[in-house]
Order: sequence, then structure tokens, then C-alpha cells
Amino acid sequence: MNVYVRTMRSVSRTKGMRWFMRTVQPTLDMKLKGTRFAPSTFGGIDTPLCYLTTTGRKSGGPRTVPLVYVRADDATVAVVASNYGQDHHPAWSYNLDADPEASLEINGEDPRSVVACRASEAETTALWPRFDAVWPGYETYREISPRDIKMYLLAQDA
Repeated sequence: MNVYVRTMRSVSRTKGMRWFMRTVQPTLDMKLKGTRFAPSTFGGIDTPLCYLTTTGRKSGGPRTVPLVYVRADDATVAVVASNYGQDHHPAWSYNLDADPEASLEINGEDPRSVVACRASEAETTALWPRFDAVWPGYETYREISPRDIKMYLLAQDA
């Protein structure tokens, strides 16, 4: 295990860092999107980040969040509703449950329409190692969260 992974595992367990990543980092990633100063790319870290736009289940308005993703296959992207190990699921996951049609932007490409579905237990088990390789904090989130963490597959809308 390299120094980065050991450090991230340690830091991701702290309440302060989880608070920062939950409240400050998404805003900075949205504002600094596409620059070398975005927290997801700062310091040479190349976190695979996508921008998922869901429809608010209460407001009906668009809601965009930056999320770490992995490719499940050539046409499907997987995202995790870890909410940094908190007791409750993130709002965007409730939005996807209410309306699975969303928009996805990766690497500055034009947003594309996707349809979300919950990953099966087998798919989730197969994809966790990929997420852990990208961000070691996911292992911590699974350990500390009192709930089952949702994973979604986002397939391009036909």
C-alpha cells in the first residue's frame, strides 16, 4: 500500500475531512470545473469525476453534483451514493429513485442522457474494488455507515 493510499484511508476516517469533502469540495469542484485547481485534480490527483444532473423530486428543478465514477463497461458508468458514510443517503440518490432519467457529463464532453438503475448485489460486489482503487475512502465509508450504500449504473439513453 503506497503512502497516498495509507494517508487517504487515515484522513477519510476523520469527521473534519468527511465534513470538508461533503460540504466544501463539491462546491469547489463545480466552480473550478475543468481547471487544474479543482480539488478532484489538485496536486496531480486524477480522480475520475463526472457531473450528474438529476431532477429534484420536490423542486422539479435540475440538480447537478460532481461524483466519482468508474466504468462498468464501455457504455455504462457506475456511481456510489456513499454520502461519506453518513447515516442517510445523499439527496441525488433519492432524485434518481424518483426519476431515473438524468444527464451525465464526463471530461468536458457534451452532457448525454442516461437512465439510472440500482446495481445488483453481484454488480456491486464486482465494482467495489474499482471504486476502492480510485478513492480509498470508500472502504472507510462502508465500515462506518449504518446503512447499505447504494450503487447506480448509468446507461446511455437509447
